[in-house]
Amino acid sequence: MQKIKYIAIAAVSFVMLFGIAIWHIVLPDQETSRSERRNLAQAPALTAEGIFSGDYMEELETYLLDQFPGRDGWRTIKAVTRFDLFRQLDNNDVYLVGDSVFKMEYPLKEDQVTYAANKINEVVSTYVPSERIYYSIVPDKNYFVAEEHGYPHMDYDRLVEIMTSTVNGQYLDIMDLLSVDDYYRTDTHWNQPDILDVAQFLADGMGLGVSLTPEGGYTENTLSPFYGVYCGQSALPVEPDVLTYLTSDATNAASMTGVEFEGKWPVYTTTKFDGMDGYDVFAGGAQAVLTMESPLAKTDRELVIFRDSYGSSISPLFLEGYSKVTLIDLRYIAAKLLPDFVELNENQDILFLYSTSLLNSGMLLK
Repeated sequence: MQKIKYIAIAAVSFVMLFGIAIWHIVLPDQETSRSERRNLAQAPALTAEGIFSGDYMEELETYLLDQFPGRDGWRTIKAVTRFDLFRQLDNNDVYLVGDSVFKMEYPLKEDQVTYAANKINEVVSTYVPSERIYYSIVPDKNYFVAEEHGYPHMDYDRLVEIMTSTVNGQYLDIMDLLSVDDYYRTDTHWNQPDILDVAQFLADGMGLGVSLTPEGGYTENTLSPFYGVYCGQSALPVEPDVLTYLTSDATNAASMTGVEFEGKWPVYTTTKFDGMDGYDVFAGGAQAVLTMESPLAKTDRELVIFRDSYGSSISPLFLEGYSKVTLIDLRYIAAKLLPDFVELNENQDILFLYSTSLLNSGMLLK
């Protein structure tokens, strides 16, 4: 009986070991992981130099891990085990509160925030002739839940203190206008229909003087399922979001040009919803410089937004009031190149709109 047991264990081990190996060989390699939003390692070239240097074995190990059969399923098993079996509070800094997913953002890196604040001043003093300078800070989701539920978080008050004591411009405080319900459950970003009041507050603070809500209101358009960035990072079987974008006569008539593509695009690029990041529907995703023109705007005012990804979804809401909205992302273009791609003048409203996450990694700004 004992012998049969050993034979059975050996047989199962053999089948698992060689079965997975054969599975790995038969399955085609994947180029990308949509759940993890990254490119996967490909089979390294076998060279004498790579073998003797040890690089080949390191690259081979990375390749085998990335292309492991059923990788996403194994990641889910690991995450569920940590949360449900071992009762861990997080998995790789990702945690749950209710049915929403969060990722810890801590500690506060004061040198990074100071760098970002000084970069704003440098850009304004060197390249911006307008004196209408404003800035605002978008809190990450942890701002609303981390302390209450015992998770580490950055010192948000200190972050705001550094910014307000350093940046030369008018601070428009939107934090009290927001709640955790204004953000996607599975993503880091805010949900466009829930930030109309934020857009109006910013426009009022810049003295625009008109309503950003069209007569009759906006039309809500939905795309689903929307798997936010935390779906992949958590590896948990969470319920996806619904992505809603708002349209009006003004947004429908508006067009968008950029330095990274030819021709004119609509301000909502719905063809990108099924790509690596569904949030790229808003303003074409990550772009260095974009210009939106709104022929049906209520004024002839122009707005320039220095922004991160949060600016993508709020920018179309300004098209009801501003005839031209320019978006600049200094993560993708160096400030010294701005004169080559952007027309800045003394009559524009200038808004620096950055999230706490970006400010805490301020040296990403070029």
